[in-house]
Amino acid sequence: MVPGVKEAKALSRLLKAHPVFGQFEIVNVAGDGDEEEKKEDALQKVEQAISDKPHETYTITLSCGRLTTGVSVKAWTAVFMLSGSYNTSASAYMQTIFRVQTPATINGKMKEECFVFDFAPDRTLKVVAEAAKISSKAGTTSDQDRKIIGDFLNFCPIISVQGTQMRSYNVENMLEQLKKVYIEKVVRNGFEDEYLYNTHELMKLDEVELEDFIKLKKIIGSTKAMPKSGDIDLNKQGFDKEEYEQLERAKKKKQRELTEEEKALLEAAKEKKKNRDTAISILRGISIRMPLLLYGAEVSNEDRELTIENFTELVDDQSWKEFMPKDVTKKVFLKFKKYYDPDVFRAAGKRIRAMARAADSLKPEDRIERITALFATFRNPDKETVLTPWRVVNMHLGDCLGGYVFLDESREKTLVEPRFVSQGEVTREVFSPEGYILEINSKSGLYPLYMAYSIFRNELEKRHPGQDVRTLELDQLLSAWDKVVKENIFVICKTPMAKAITKRTLVGFRQAEVNTRYFEDLVHQITDKPEQFMKKVQNGKTYWKANTETTMTFNAIVGNPPYQVSAESGNRSIPVYNHFIDISKKFDPKNLSLIVPSRWMSGGLGLSDFRQSMLEDRRISNITDYPDSGQIFPGVEVKGGICYFLWDNDFDGKCSVTTIRGENVYGPIKRELNKYDILVRDSISVTILDKILAQEEESIINILSVDKEFGWTSNFKDFQTKKIDGHIPLYYIVKGKRKLGWISREEVTKSVELIDTCKVMIPAAGSDGGKRIPDIVLGKPLIASKPSVCTQSYLFFYVDDMEKATNIEKYLKTKFLRFLVSLRKMTQHATRSTYTWVPLQNFTTESDINWDAPIPKIDQQLYQKYGLNPEEIAFIEGMIKRME
Repeated sequence: MVPGVKEAKALSRLLKAHPVFGQFEIVNVAGDGDEEEKKEDALQKVEQAISDKPHETYTITLSCGRLTTGVSVKAWTAVFMLSGSYNTSASAYMQTIFRVQTPATINGKMKEECFVFDFAPDRTLKVVAEAAKISSKAGTTSDQDRKIIGDFLNFCPIISVQGTQMRSYNVENMLEQLKKVYIEKVVRNGFEDEYLYNTHELMKLDEVELEDFIKLKKIIGSTKAMPKSGDIDLNKQGFDKEEYEQLERAKKKKQRELTEEEKALLEAAKEKKKNRDTAISILRGISIRMPLLLYGAEVSNEDRELTIENFTELVDDQSWKEFMPKDVTKKVFLKFKKYYDPDVFRAAGKRIRAMARAADSLKPEDRIERITALFATFRNPDKETVLTPWRVVNMHLGDCLGGYVFLDESREKTLVEPRFVSQGEVTREVFSPEGYILEINSKSGLYPLYMAYSIFRNELEKRHPGQDVRTLELDQLLSAWDKVVKENIFVICKTPMAKAITKRTLVGFRQAEVNTRYFEDLVHQITDKPEQFMKKVQNGKTYWKANTETTMTFNAIVGNPPYQVSAESGNRSIPVYNHFIDISKKFDPKNLSLIVPSRWMSGGLGLSDFRQSMLEDRRISNITDYPDSGQIFPGVEVKGGICYFLWDNDFDGKCSVTTIRGENVYGPIKRELNKYDILVRDSISVTILDKILAQEEESIINILSVDKEFGWTSNFKDFQTKKIDGHIPLYYIVKGKRKLGWISREEVTKSVELIDTCKVMIPAAGSDGGKRIPDIVLGKPLIASKPSVCTQSYLFFYVDDMEKATNIEKYLKTKFLRFLVSLRKMTQHATRSTYTWVPLQNFTTESDINWDAPIPKIDQQLYQKYGLNPEEIAFIEGMIKRME
């Protein structure tokens, strides 16, 4: 079958001139130009060429449509489909190919087999699916469809030929091929795609199943990775088969032709689609965690083992707990596995692994490009399991340790051929071919990948001095690479799966030796058994079995440690990254560089002693700070921002501090970290603060309340919501809304002496800690009635007359004051200590500040009072948002 008459004539000439096909009689029934033949004539022409002894003749018939319907040529045994397109109709295609299926007995032998050869495999599979009356769209294949196509394949087997290999299609790999376009999209989007799901099942949710989704949403609702999902409507359940058929008929009608029943059915379908979309948005919180697990999974037979049915068997219990949302146990997951398209899931998993496996045959630079591109499709599960992007790994380690950086100088585009960055002696020391590198909490293997490459380049120079690495053979490169990962790189993981993922990143599917280990409870080991942990990790002989040393000295410890763990009460999180920093220092490495939350600089639960030790440690040679964590981890919010630092055992001096806010870079500036009790972020802020503190004025916290001044937490409810004579006003905040309640004076038992003072109240929670510039910093202040009290929702300034209260309210609205608060405020919490550096002013008419002036004019007076220069004033004005 050829596209047209011209093509038939051209092919006829080629075949006749061919040494093999020229021995065949070529029968062109496609006509020749203006000359047309009748169908009967075309059939007669073919039969004459075949003769009444077809076993003795050889013929090739060329057609562009003739003899494909209503005729039988018994001797035909094969058809070559060289015409049509992907969208060729199934009926026309089948009518054509079944011409060769006409029963025949030739020379006493029954014709048992006939063949179709198509050079557009996707089309073949598509028309077979259509002929079998099944949908090839992702998420719509039912069990009945699978049975139908299985029966069809028994009747009409499909074999693919690629190179020298032939493969027979079964139901599974046929559906995978059919859904290829959807599978690629699912992989590209990191499983954050609707084609991953079984729409057939999601459109027929019953009341029990909908209730299951409501429960799952309550569990996953706390994960930061899940987009906002709608609500499931329990009254909108699935259709039965008859309703589905009615719905399909109704969809084909025009609006005016619809019956009331059909209109109701279409409306119900909309609601069910809404439920389906909501269900998918809930499942997404689980799904985005799957690609990384499939990438690392150890399986011997991917077709059999890499399925949604046994997904829970691929992941050990400890890793499941680490990578999946809290309380989504394997038992919980099993309830929801039927909502995934099994063909898409299996094929997407195989595709991820195939991409990783294909990289094994490449040179290290090319392999790194492929592996890191694959990681770019993986999503962050949540804020406690953050995958450090390859770009950030390069920024962090390039800035701190140097080496070969796979990032251009603009820090925007990754490179295939890396550029060398030198950080002087640190770079030479860290990447020595004789050195040891430890990553202390690997999740993806990208940190050891970076470190291994730079050591690998030095190893190549040692083995092949002066030779261009691009001229070396693959086996030479792999020999050097395998030596590095076996002798120089050591990796600690939290779970067996993290260990498997790291190994996959370092050496792929090859049988190369790597030093990866996991601790069953890494955080517990580090916090409660540090000496035991250190003794193990430093023992290269018995623990790593990699060398003869019993107390290894690491040239560098690198990585991205866990940031926090949930407290036993479940309503707050406790930082743990500080313990990883502390134990890393105890190893006494030559260098240490970790990426951690910046919150330690001025806040953090239980971090006071840790902060003090960091500020007094003169071995910290540089810190790079990003107040907006989104610059480092897109889509992930880490309160207070993110920083990375270099701790150099041989360094003793001022630290080089750089703060990066968007495109604005402040620094690097050499600073004494312990100048204040916290670390002030921006160098220009330090000069401003120095001028203000030089005045040695009293702090405003001397007239500021303490936390829970009257003894009530923010969720205190034992008061009246309606005004009662004799009761006093109680100010509180619920879900961000300011409220006023009433309570009797007798029920106030703490700080009674402050009840009758004039108060300026300020919410204890403000903005998100300088993430967005300009920042409002604080909530709007209010002057409370006299007498009054409040819950923990507010702090308040107390004075003895309303004139002072009015002026304090104005002071709180100035950019000057809110800038000083921002220096100590890294999260939304504006605690009492954040006001420490705010100088107390004279709020009477005798003040050196004219409090009757507009707020901007008051700011100008304050700038002048403290001698700020135009650059410093501009900095404050740009950093702080105006408050009306």
